[in-house]
Amino acid sequence: MQQRIHLLFLIVAFTILGCERDALKDPLDAGDGAPARVTNVKVENVPGGAVISYDVPDDSRLLYVKAVYDIREGVTQEIKSSYYNKTLKVEGFPDTKEYAVKLYSVSRGEQVSEPVETVIHPLEPPIKNTFRSLKMEETFGGVRLTFDNPVSANLVMTVIAEDSVGQMKEALTYYTKSIGGSFAVRGFDPVKRRFGVYIRDRWNNRSDTLFGEYTPWLEKLLDRTKIKALNLITDQNAQHCCGVGLSDLWDGVFNGGNVFHTKPGTGLPQWFSFDLGVKAKISRFKFYHRRSTGQGASDGAYNGGDPKVFELWGSDQPVNDGTWDSWFKIGDFTSLKPSGLPLGTVTEEDFNYAVVNGEEFDFPPDAPPVRYLRWKTNRVWGALDHIYMAELTFWGDY
Repeated sequence: MQQRIHLLFLIVAFTILGCERDALKDPLDAGDGAPARVTNVKVENVPGGAVISYDVPDDSRLLYVKAVYDIREGVTQEIKSSYYNKTLKVEGFPDTKEYAVKLYSVSRGEQVSEPVETVIHPLEPPIKNTFRSLKMEETFGGVRLTFDNPVSANLVMTVIAEDSVGQMKEALTYYTKSIGGSFAVRGFDPVKRRFGVYIRDRWNNRSDTLFGEYTPWLEKLLDRTKIKALNLITDQNAQHCCGVGLSDLWDGVFNGGNVFHTKPGTGLPQWFSFDLGVKAKISRFKFYHRRSTGQGASDGAYNGGDPKVFELWGSDQPVNDGTWDSWFKIGDFTSLKPSGLPLGTVTEEDFNYAVVNGEEFDFPPDAPPVRYLRWKTNRVWGALDHIYMAELTFWGDY
């Protein structure tokens, strides 16, 4: 009998506790009632969406206003805005047609008012605007794409290419938020094939596909064994440590211990010059950043003397006095840190991009063939007055 009473007590206790927990799951003000609706709704149409303004009700129960809308059939979006604000932005619409948006006032207890419906007519969405600007042309080893993205939308461009059996396969996925730019997809033989490109946004809206037939230009990896230092008078190429000198930049060891490391105190900007061994129209190059010597060390990629802003110059017959009179500027280049994190923090993505795979840069398509190159470092990632680099490789036609 005593055991039954004890069991009954436990059942009652757990039931009460369960009810209390269920009660805690509900909003504290669940019974506060729906607040009044918003009024004086106005619409400003923008690319791919609209900015909706309104007057909030003088209702102490109001916590936020939400908009509910369909960007396409079966895909509903919801956006919330605090009662402190009097606007919200609806986005993700794939067309310029008429769309209905419902606005709700919501209480602290999640009680929802009757909707206020308004109609928007989005301006041309970024995927369509950018798609219309797309241009595709032949380049070394593949095709080059150029685009405009005036509103800096987050876009994904997917390049597809015909394989050996005529099937279209994904060749490259390119992410951008830039207002415009260009990129290339490479690795193809100089044989005519069909290429295509389409654009997606973060709401998975997709553009049409731009197709074309192109014959990639022949591209070869330049023979590193033919590259030699020039040792001109004003060059800063005396080795400080960690290798034998400038030749470490083309020794074929991308992630080893040897690096080209100039002496502290040599100052910025500084430069060095070298002979490619052949006259070539260069298509691109890779810069392999230095691997850090230890955990927490400040001598690796995106730190210390790792080049960040630099120039490349070319010459056919450089003079020995080290001046710039016999050189012409090929281009300005800036190293990119994928994570965007501050100095001292290097993610795995950063490390793979800079050290393992090498950071790749394109030569300007109109750059003339050249045999001699001069690298000029203007800024480093850290605060040092010298530089270090692991490897350089070049591609082109000669």
